[in-house]
Amino acid sequence: MKGISVVIACYNSAKVIADTLVQLSFQEKAENIPWEVILVDNNSTDKTAEIALNAWKNNEVPLRIILEKKVGEAHARKTGFLAAKYDIISIVDDDNRVGSNWVSTLSAYFENKDIGLVGTKGLGDFENEPPVWFNEHQHAFAIGSLYEGTFTEITKDATVPGAGLAIRKIILDTLYSLNWQPYLSGRVGLTQSAGADSELCYVTRLLGFKIYYSNELTFKHFTTADRISIDRLERMFAGFGSSDVFTLPYKILYEEENGKSSFLNKLRKKWWFNYIGKKLVGFLKFGNTNSLNTDLLKIRNTAFLSTLIENKIKFEQSFMYLENLRNEAKKRLKETNF
Repeated sequence: MKGISVVIACYNSAKVIADTLVQLSFQEKAENIPWEVILVDNNSTDKTAEIALNAWKNNEVPLRIILEKKVGEAHARKTGFLAAKYDIISIVDDDNRVGSNWVSTLSAYFENKDIGLVGTKGLGDFENEPPVWFNEHQHAFAIGSLYEGTFTEITKDATVPGAGLAIRKIILDTLYSLNWQPYLSGRVGLTQSAGADSELCYVTRLLGFKIYYSNELTFKHFTTADRISIDRLERMFAGFGSSDVFTLPYKILYEEENGKSSFLNKLRKKWWFNYIGKKLVGFLKFGNTNSLNTDLLKIRNTAFLSTLIENKIKFEQSFMYLENLRNEAKKRLKETNF
C-alpha cells in the first residue's frame, strides 16, 4: 500500500523519545500522504512506551507500539519492518529529530521505481560541546554530509548510515520470504557496528536497485555526552572491522555482476588471501606510529582478522549463498513487476 511507515527501534529511550516524536509530528504537505509510526520497544526497562504514547496522543497519524523481547537493534528493526503497513519504510532512530519535510520528500523520492534505498544527512545536536577529535570522526556517529550534491545517485559506493535511511518494503518482504539471514546483527548492548546498515545497502544494490543520498533531507542527531568518547569510538571501529568480513562478499559479487570478474576476485573469495593481505597491511602500514587515526585503523584491522579466522568456512560459503539469494529474489521481484 502506498505510503510511509516510520519505524523507530527503542531501548530505554525515555530520555530522548518524546522530542523525537514531537519533531516528527510537525510534518508539512503530508495531508494526502498516508503514513504511520511504528515504535518497537526492544524490552525496555524504563517508561519508553508510556512517554511515547503521551508525546503522540493528540496526533491523528497512527502510532503503534510493538514489544520485541529479543534484544538487539536488528531484531527490533525487523519486527518493525514486518509490521509496516506501507510500501516505503523510513528508519528513524530514537534520537533523530527529522525535518517537517520528511514524509513529503521521501514520498516524492520514491516515485522513481528504480530507487530502492535513500540515505539522508545527519546534523549534530549535542548535549555538551564535543571534544576536539570529534569533527574528524563525526561520520562514525552518523553526522555530517557523506556525498556531494542535493540528491545524488551513489549506487557505486552504496553505503549510508541506518539512521535516516529509507527503503522499499518490497525488498525486505522479498528477502524475508526467502528466509534471508543477514550476516550482521548491528548494535547489541555495548557492541558497536554499522555493519547491519551497510549490509542492507549492499543487498539492495545486489538486487538491482539504485541507491541515492540526500543532502536536502536532514535530521538532527541528538547525541548525549556519554555517547561521545574514545572508548565508544574504538568499539565502533572494532565493529566496523568485524563487519568488513561479511560486507566484502557483497562488494565482490557486485563487481563481478558489473563485468569486473578477475583472477584477483577469485582469490578474494578465499579466506586465507584476505587474511594474508590484512596482515601485510598491518605490518607495512601501521608500524609503530602512535596517533588516534592509526590506533583506530589497527583496531579495525585486528577485528577483521579475528572475525575472519573465526568464520573461515562461513565466509567462503557466503558467496554461493548470496548468489542464490540474489537470483531467487530477482526472479520474485520480476514477477511483481519490479
